[in-house]
Amino acid sequence: MFKNFGPGVLIAAAFIGPGTITACTIAGVNFQFTLLWTVLLSIIATIVLQEMSM
Repeated sequence: MFKNFGPGVLIAAAFIGPGTITACTIAGVNFQFTLLWTVLLSIIATIVLQEMSM
């Protein structure tokens, strides 16, 4: 199950950038689940923007 998980994380880190991964990890450690609403908002915004671009 986890054999495909590792490459996905590496690709995401290379695409997004190590600074973003580090900042998100630190925010997750400091705020835990308090910022979970931002993930939901980002997903909705991404879906809307992707639909607008098609």
